[in-house]
Amino acid sequence: MTVAVAVGPRYEELSRDWPLLQPALAGVGLSASTARWSDPGIDWAAFDLVVAHGAWDNIHDPDGFGRWVDRVARETKLVNSQRILHWNQDKRYLDALARAGVPTVPTAWIESRGPLVDLPAGPFVVKPTISGGGYLTARYHPEASAGDDAAAREHIDQLLGGGRVAMIQPYLDDIDQQGETALIYLGGHYSHAIGKSSLLRPGEAAGEGLWRNEVITPGVEPTPAQRTTAELALAAAERQVGPATYARVDLVPLSDGSPVVLELELLDPALFFDCHPPAAAAFAAVLARMLP
Repeated sequence: MTVAVAVGPRYEELSRDWPLLQPALAGVGLSASTARWSDPGIDWAAFDLVVAHGAWDNIHDPDGFGRWVDRVARETKLVNSQRILHWNQDKRYLDALARAGVPTVPTAWIESRGPLVDLPAGPFVVKPTISGGGYLTARYHPEASAGDDAAAREHIDQLLGGGRVAMIQPYLDDIDQQGETALIYLGGHYSHAIGKSSLLRPGEAAGEGLWRNEVITPGVEPTPAQRTTAELALAAAERQVGPATYARVDLVPLSDGSPVVLELELLDPALFFDCHPPAAAAFAAVLARMLP
């Protein structure tokens, strides 16, 4: 049985999961390789299973990626599922989670040019709804930094002018001290968690690179409240688009310490197997059970 892990040509060398996942898949009798999702010459039907979680550069060609998802789903087994990947590609899924009662970072959505947008009074973040790893994302605080109001409005206008939808979220101050907590789930079960430092620096312009300033802390033990919030998000997503084979839930703290969902990563999350090596074998076993 053969497995392909989809990757992007820009980021093949960044996969921290692959060096552990490949031998783990071999250990359960699966022949695994990486394959560029954007390569038109690949015969995806030749694989028994295609895993999408390394396709980080889908943000550069979201329409092309959507067509790839549909093609692979027609030709072979795809994880996460076609329905999940389409739903999770655009961060407006956060609105669906919030409507389902999941605590999420409050978010305003700007879909078209119009009247002057009301910006938050405190620090905030602007980014496109299809993004990842800090791509085209910046932090602003007009009350504390001269020129941030104009810079934020220009950023929003550039996103809309490029055919993107913009989103505005308050920048939660406790992120600078506590960072994010990312909980990884494999086959529907909790696996491990890591900490991530704040990515965004004041005054740093939005860029096209991924993972700016990222510092990872392994071996984080999530609190009961974090576990509960993460599992509320996963349950709400499952009701809408079905169960996820792999998932990462990124949580940040409110001022009272309660966790809220910043991201529910069901498309292309790094799963940080290097921070918890037994997880690679666990994921390999989950994938093996999906095959005849």
